[in-house]
Amino acid sequence: MSPSKSPIRVGLIGLSADGGWAPVSHLPYLQNSSKYTITAVCNSSLESGNKAISKYHLDSAKAYDSVESMCDSATVDLVVCVVVVFSHYKLIKPAIERGKDVYVEWPLCTTTEESKELAQLAKEKGVKTIIGFQSRVGHVHSTLQELLDSGRIGRVLASHIVGSSTTPETGNRLDKRYLYFKERHTEGTKAQVTLTIYMGHTMDFVASLLGQPETVSALLQTTWPYVDVVDGDTVIERNVKKTADDYASLHGILNKDVKYTYVLRGGDAFQEGDGLVWDIIGEKGQIRVTGATIMFNIGADNYKIQVKDYETGKIETVPMHEKLPLPLLAQNVGMLYERFADGQFVPSFEDAVRRHEFLDAVFASNEEGGSVKTFTVK
Repeated sequence: MSPSKSPIRVGLIGLSADGGWAPVSHLPYLQNSSKYTITAVCNSSLESGNKAISKYHLDSAKAYDSVESMCDSATVDLVVCVVVVFSHYKLIKPAIERGKDVYVEWPLCTTTEESKELAQLAKEKGVKTIIGFQSRVGHVHSTLQELLDSGRIGRVLASHIVGSSTTPETGNRLDKRYLYFKERHTEGTKAQVTLTIYMGHTMDFVASLLGQPETVSALLQTTWPYVDVVDGDTVIERNVKKTADDYASLHGILNKDVKYTYVLRGGDAFQEGDGLVWDIIGEKGQIRVTGATIMFNIGADNYKIQVKDYETGKIETVPMHEKLPLPLLAQNVGMLYERFADGQFVPSFEDAVRRHEFLDAVFASNEEGGSVKTFTVK
């Protein structure tokens, strides 16, 4: 893809006047970029679409109540889907069939089979795809990649990452917006939606730097079987049963013979600001990454990367690469848009399928008491 000369025309699916992910993560970049223009908003009704257009002052956008009508209008180049995963397949398939490039937030679909179907369809139609693994193009990733490529720690031997999601939806309080997070198995899905979202993001980050997993052994659990449902700061229902797992312990081997351990706990960290410790152990040295959350896709203002030289014992703090001058939640998403417009690498539907296949192995391993699952790296 060559860099775009005229603004890429964007059709947003799921931009709500009531808030949500799109206004805080997508709009800050899109509304201030000369490389994109928002020409369409597709919601469940024309009324809700027009409300969003009015609230966010999207003067160049038109409201639609179906993906089909939006994509038939010939005013959209890139369809961006920012809704709950249960609707991804039915919303994105028509866009691909009409030859539109597509950007979908992770997870791609509710099942690996649906994800493979959309990836194959996109290939047949010749459309470009983006999956929302935005941490892969952020400043933490590029800083680590440069450090690993420099050879300062030699060949990587092991990776040990432990952290908290630091999101209330995975702890003992659940916002009413995310009620589906309480269900272990939601209708239409084969895996657990909550852990698919959280493990998918962070394991993709690890694998893109250190190598794809070849084996996995997984143990999962529900730490908080009962949660309070809240609306803002107000508890509206207490002791609601939750069956979804919120804790994951994984270990295995990456394809560069790197042994890995991954531990995710839901809810808050022990204390604010210390939700991540990641040690990358090499032959000549070690990298340690710390910060407020293990969720690199969301990001944190206090990430720190240190490198230790075994021979000298010296520990140095590594300067971080530059990030986009945007609010925290929009920085990595904005970089995805930047790279796509400039014809650079962005994670695609093929990357999403790979991660879905890995998570299938994770859930199967857990069902079998932590049995080791082996799969071919592609």
